[in-house]
Amino acid sequence: MKVKLEAQKTTIRLSKDEFQSLLDIGSLSEQTTFPGGKSLSFKIELDMEQYFSFKDNEMLFVLPNQLLHAYRPSKSGLAFKFHVDSNQTHQLVFEVDIKKPPLGAATKGN
Repeated sequence: MKVKLEAQKTTIRLSKDEFQSLLDIGSLSEQTTFPGGKSLSFKIELDMEQYFSFKDNEMLFVLPNQLLHAYRPSKSGLAFKFHVDSNQTHQLVFEVDIKKPPLGAATKGN
C-alpha cells in the first residue's frame, strides 16, 4: 500500500494483489513507524457506507463494499469525499496500480 498525504487529501494506491486481498478479506492495513517509536496506521475496510476516522494514530477509511467489488481498476481511480466538520472535507483518492510488469520480468531465471 502506497500512501500520499496532502492537505485535506489522502491518496492510497494498492497493487493488484493488495486490491484482490481487500476484496477477499474486506480489510487491509499498513503501518509506518517514525522516530521515537511513534507509528501511524492506515486501514481500509469495506462496508455498506463510506466513513472516515482518525483516532489513536490510525486513519480508517471505510469504503462502499458494493462499489469496490464492481470497480475495474483504471488510471483515473476512485475519489471519495468525507466531511471532517461543518465546513471542511477530506478527499481520498483510491487507486490500483495497473502498470504491467516489464517484459521478461516473469521469466527471469528460466
